[in-house]
Amino acid sequence: MKTYYKPSITSSNQSLKRNSFSARERKNPANEEIEKFNGSFDINVTFEQDLATLALLKHVPGVVAFLCTLKKNGKIISQGRGSAVLNRMNRFIERPVNLAFGAAFVDAAVRCARVLDTLRHNVNKPNTNIVIDEEYEKKESISELATERQKSYLLELISVNVTDEDERNRWESRIDELTKDEASEAIQSFKR
Repeated sequence: MKTYYKPSITSSNQSLKRNSFSARERKNPANEEIEKFNGSFDINVTFEQDLATLALLKHVPGVVAFLCTLKKNGKIISQGRGSAVLNRMNRFIERPVNLAFGAAFVDAAVRCARVLDTLRHNVNKPNTNIVIDEEYEKKESISELATERQKSYLLELISVNVTDEDERNRWESRIDELTKDEASEAIQSFKR
């Protein structure tokens, strides 16, 4: 004898099935959630030869390995690895190298998904209890940090224009904390 139980709590998916909303309709309850994912992220992607993997697999001839690093605002948010083996079964060298390259990127992107979700929630909900680095959060909430180009140019100007050693050390010690606007003002003040 088979007994079927009806769930006492209806999920949001069940109510969607009953109402059969289209994703294009404005009154679709999923649209609010979909809107949270719209937008863009500035992510820096870096590829390099994966020396750690090559060292571990030094006994395997023909190993090719890549390490893909994803950074947001200069901070690493994900790393992925991809590898392939070159052997006599491969007719061409390009294919396995391209596969290892692509695998490293895909691995980094998959690992990055949870981190981006966390960053997205922190942006949409500024009063969240999750704080990774309080000083970094304070700087980012005020303005963007100075670019490397601004910092290097400002260091040149400081070395030329500031003769007092204590004053020069004070400037150099706080250069990493400057925002783009502050760095720009400092550059303008030294150029006068």
